[in-house]
Amino acid sequence: MLRHSALIELFRWGYAQVPGIIFHYAKELDLDVEDIGILSTVFYTLERTKPLYQTGIQIGQVLQACPFLTKHKLSRRLAKLSRLEIIRLDSTSSQNFSDRVIALEPLMIKLENLLIRDHIQPLKPNELQLTSAPLDTYEMDNNPSARIARKIAELAVAEEKELEKLPKLEVNKDYERMADFIARKTGNLMSVKMGTELRKWLDELKLAPEFLLCVLELCFERKIYNPREITIITKNLKEASICTLEGLETYFCNFVDQKNQSIVRVAYFDPDMAEFGNHTGIDMNAEARKKTYCKWRYDWGFSHLMIMKAGEIMCKHTNNGGMEYIDSVLHDWMSKEIRQIEEVDKQISSHKSRNKSKLTIASKKAKNDQNLEYELFIPPSANK
Repeated sequence: MLRHSALIELFRWGYAQVPGIIFHYAKELDLDVEDIGILSTVFYTLERTKPLYQTGIQIGQVLQACPFLTKHKLSRRLAKLSRLEIIRLDSTSSQNFSDRVIALEPLMIKLENLLIRDHIQPLKPNELQLTSAPLDTYEMDNNPSARIARKIAELAVAEEKELEKLPKLEVNKDYERMADFIARKTGNLMSVKMGTELRKWLDELKLAPEFLLCVLELCFERKIYNPREITIITKNLKEASICTLEGLETYFCNFVDQKNQSIVRVAYFDPDMAEFGNHTGIDMNAEARKKTYCKWRYDWGFSHLMIMKAGEIMCKHTNNGGMEYIDSVLHDWMSKEIRQIEEVDKQISSHKSRNKSKLTIASKKAKNDQNLEYELFIPPSANK
């Protein structure tokens, strides 16, 4: 059995290794096969000769590790790699070519920059360490990742300073309390229009929240839910300098509760009124028609849907109907205490069934009358 083999010595000498990334970026680094071979030789010499705390490899050591290389060929290739900034040739006190030192740090920096360029990950601002000390000039020029990290950190700090300058938004508790009150009284969430007017009452008119609560309570008691109507009332109260509960009650009794107050209600554009005009084909620009609509809506207390239903009935049953027909329909509903659409549909269906039964009875009676045989009786003449 063999106890000694030359193959063991072969493995002891190791392997020549070169970073695989060099093959990937060889074209971009302008390297050919011979250049990669020279770099492989340099890396092999580095593995066999220098510990970590020493830098650089002497050219004589490369020639000793690879006897097949000649000084002329090695000098020509090293000069090319130096021009490409792949390596750096450091001179020593000796003028001998074999004593010059090859530094691989430029190659490592280039490979690192290429790797970061193609595989960079977003950096979070809190992961960056920004110091007041400037970066080294060599690092700034040869390490783009350091410049990118420094720039991101500077932008993050600048953004934090800008955010500190912005005023902090505070929740308006008075606005929230008013919104809850309106939603509770109306039974619905506060509309956008009501929210806009509410800000006017609090910010522009500077009404105290407690005073505004009293105004809204009195308005809702009188079924005044239109925010623009409430704005007219609040402006009048502000101009009259009314700020007490007694003054509020006097104002609502003497002005708001009057029947002619509907004139004030039509002094602005009402989208419900415009929708009613488009639905029925009635021109609602006339003041008299606006007053009539306000009478139905606010004095008689019909909802907008009920008025639209009356307009629909008018369009179905008349060719030249108008406000008079709708007025008579709504007056009939008011006398019968009909306030819901379901009650109207029920009344219409019952009316149709009654008419149908009347027509059936009338048709049967006419048929029976046609089947009757009348006999003409002529009494005999007394004088023949």
